[in-house]
Amino acid sequence: MKVESKKKKFKSVFISDLHLGTSHCKASFLLELFKKVKFENLFLIGDIVDLWALNSHWYWNKDHGKVIEKILKYSRKKRVQYILGNHDMIFRNLLLNNTFQFGEIPLSDFYIYNSVKGKRLLLIHGDQFDGFMRNLGWLYHLGDKTYDLVVYFNTLLNKIRKLFGKEYWSLSGYLKSKVKTVLANVTKFETILIQYAKDHHVDGVICGHTHTPSMTKIESTIYMNDGDWVDSCTFIGETMDGNFILMDYKLRELARIEP
Repeated sequence: MKVESKKKKFKSVFISDLHLGTSHCKASFLLELFKKVKFENLFLIGDIVDLWALNSHWYWNKDHGKVIEKILKYSRKKRVQYILGNHDMIFRNLLLNNTFQFGEIPLSDFYIYNSVKGKRLLLIHGDQFDGFMRNLGWLYHLGDKTYDLVVYFNTLLNKIRKLFGKEYWSLSGYLKSKVKTVLANVTKFETILIQYAKDHHVDGVICGHTHTPSMTKIESTIYMNDGDWVDSCTFIGETMDGNFILMDYKLRELARIEP
């Protein structure tokens, strides 16, 4: 008799940059994660469905459909909140006073989340700060052909790695970690969002957009980026006792913040 492994329980799960509708989306990895976790709240922080792809390279397989079905199923029993990003920004035209209801799922441009420990966190995709990010380079713009080429080679590379029994590895993430100008601009983006959080009297921010998973704290202000499901395949989970963990789809802990 097969004994089902115990699921890891979170108060809330935060994901972004899934990019459903593109061939780069790792929908199967997200489905694998959903089998391993339980949560009360699911926050989708932008670029979940990639509507930009409708104009050029739309791609949809059964795993993409299963992810949508799973999210809709969650919304009938759990709290699911959708914060809009730049690749699904067409829905912003539907917002009235920063909200729109799609079935059981509220859509908004941003959301203030009250954590278990009473911290007020701004949930925002981050594309609103693109004016500060225009010098971030080719690795940060999903629509850029160079970035698409890197992700394409990353897919081929990981198919070869799989043949040899090796796990998924992010070529794009490796390149980001080696390019000093990219690292400098990641730090700049973090600093800008931390200052924005201070100016708006919240304790921190959870965002996406840059496809760069990260957790940091400057003085008492928290910055968390949950990564993406094109390269890093990461998410942020708030534990039942109010700590925040950055993890990959195999539930390997990458970073932790205790507010």
